[in-house]
Amino acid sequence: MKRIPALIAPLVVVLATACGGGSSGPTAPAEVSAFQVESQLSELINQARRADGVEPQLAMDPAVAQVARAHSEAMRDRGFFSHADPDGKRLRDRLRAAGIAFRSAGENLARVDGSPDPAGEAHRMLMGSASHRENILAERFDLAGVGVARQGGTYWITQVFIEP
Repeated sequence: MKRIPALIAPLVVVLATACGGGSSGPTAPAEVSAFQVESQLSELINQARRADGVEPQLAMDPAVAQVARAHSEAMRDRGFFSHADPDGKRLRDRLRAAGIAFRSAGENLARVDGSPDPAGEAHRMLMGSASHRENILAERFDLAGVGVARQGGTYWITQVFIEP
């Protein structure tokens, strides 16, 4: 069997589906898991740093990621989108409650709805904002964590950056 070039393969799938080949009805693109978005965003952060000549690369810290994930879940579950939760707790409060020591910290938030590439879309939005881009490229930060909560095709994304 001949291989179909990568650029043509998606067209073949679309045409086969439209012409009655493949499935019995239209299909939605597969949704990306929250874990996949976290992994992709972690890589995109360090790719951006490398491209900009920023050292060091960020170490992804599981405890920092858990703080980020908990905030994303709270935004989803409690219906808000803000650096402060409805109780007024901010990043510094959340880090201290988790026992994470830091000299300085930064936080980026994004919400992506219905995108086939939620990590890429979030990264483009964040890099397009001066203050969010500054957090991603700040040389003072050594540690980071990305946390994502998902409901259907909506993703709440929190990136936390730490200077220990």
